Amino acid sequence: MTAIGIIGGTGKLGSLFKKIFEDEGFQVLVSSRSTALSKEELIRKSDVVIVSVPIESTIAVIREIAPFMSERKILMDLTSLKVGPINEMLKSKADVLGAHPLFAPSIGDIRGQTIILCPERITNKAHYQNILSTLEKRGAHLLEMSAEEHDKMMAVIQGLTHFSAIVLCHSLKDLDFDVRKSFECTSPVYRLTLDMAGRILNQEPNLYADISLLNPKTPEVLSQYIKTAEALFKRIEEKDRSGFIQFFEEASEYLGDFTEKAEKESNLLIKRMVEEE
Repeated sequence: MTAIGIIGGTGKLGSLFKKIFEDEGFQVLVSSRSTALSKEELIRKSDVVIVSVPIESTIAVIREIAPFMSERKILMDLTSLKVGPINEMLKSKADVLGAHPLFAPSIGDIRGQTIILCPERITNKAHYQNILSTLEKRGAHLLEMSAEEHDKMMAVIQGLTHFSAIVLCHSLKDLDFDVRKSFECTSPVYRLTLDMAGRILNQEPNLYADISLLNPKTPEVLSQYIKTAEALFKRIEEKDRSGFIQFFEEASEYLGDFTEKAEKESNLLIKRMVEEE
């Protein structure tokens, strides 16, 4: 049976994966600042070593342990960025597997959740297959892609959406807008929009800072977002009705049939919200 070692295994995400692998019969070792087991000893006893530490510390930890990683072992990380950590892991002799669980560990399980995998160098197919089989057995949806593709995708999925939510709520603050009173005279769509923004702002700011600041693809994406926002603002400022409608229709045409699907899905959410009030 493949032995799993988790560096940072007492944290929220590390603890979740520790439980998952233990439930499936794996021997799981944990090394952290609160354990007696050293990183070097954990590596010696493990077939797969998982780095589960804050994003800002990930590369430093990988750099520290890389010299101890031998061939036929797998070195794996669980961070939201992939290019930097994977490039550092490739300096070791071990197989390299980047992983990004697209969910908060507070959810408590991986069933129905997506995990992106970036298998950069895999020679030990048995250990790799054990990992895949375990995650699939637990109901996770696995998606493979390159590290470069991952970081480009996350610059939009995370960087852009987080940016939009923070700017929205900070603008309301700067306007001295009474959010609570606005709930008395608004539609469920507005409430749903604020729900999504509020959900993001209820998370750990250090994590979101790392996701935004450490992904090298994010500035390019946000620069385009600001340019596009300025273009729409100009149409509104100049009261350019035809220009606004054209801008709107171009965005709608880009989404295509998804606009109908989005309306149906959001209608279900709105109906559920109204029923629970």
